[in-house]
Amino acid sequence: MISHTSFGQNINGKWILKEMHSGNGQKGNPGFQLLDINNNRVDVYTDFSLQAKATTLKMDQGNLLNQDNDKTSTYEIVSDNHLKWFVPGKVNGTEAVFECDFYRLEPTVTTLKKEEIEKLTFVLMENGRASEFIFNKELWDQERLERFERTEGEKKMIEQIDSTFFVSMYYNGKRSGSIPIKEVNTEYLKLYAIPTGPMELTAYRKE
Repeated sequence: MISHTSFGQNINGKWILKEMHSGNGQKGNPGFQLLDINNNRVDVYTDFSLQAKATTLKMDQGNLLNQDNDKTSTYEIVSDNHLKWFVPGKVNGTEAVFECDFYRLEPTVTTLKKEEIEKLTFVLMENGRASEFIFNKELWDQERLERFERTEGEKKMIEQIDSTFFVSMYYNGKRSGSIPIKEVNTEYLKLYAIPTGPMELTAYRKE
């Protein structure tokens, strides 16, 4: 594994996982993962609240070391906003290297406050299908909730990490995914389309 690193680049900040190559030619996403890099220290989080670290690693010339200074994996800085993390593992009992693509978490470009965004409705057209972004509202009707014996069905929420807003999807009261918002105003909402899909999607205001 060759990891090229451009030293001198400022990679401090938060990086969010977009997708992972599982070593068998397929791409996927294991869920929310965020790297918080401060100099050579990397705090790894797998929970959106960032209240508990999954682990802490140290960057050392393309290698990632654990607290015992043992090499666990390698990394490569692709650009100022793109970092790859190579983690050894197994796929169906066969040795493999998992290639994880992380992108720098940028502040959302907006003059709106969270409460103002939540009052807006946006429509995203993708592959000929329209998806509405309505926030803080139960999207299942009472009949459907009763049929599935649930008190909560589906809901979209605006959440925040530092200066970045997210559209978070909840099912049965649990967060199932969170997509960073690149830019939002009273006319449109641009998503980074993490974890899968193109790098940017735009939803337009519904009157």
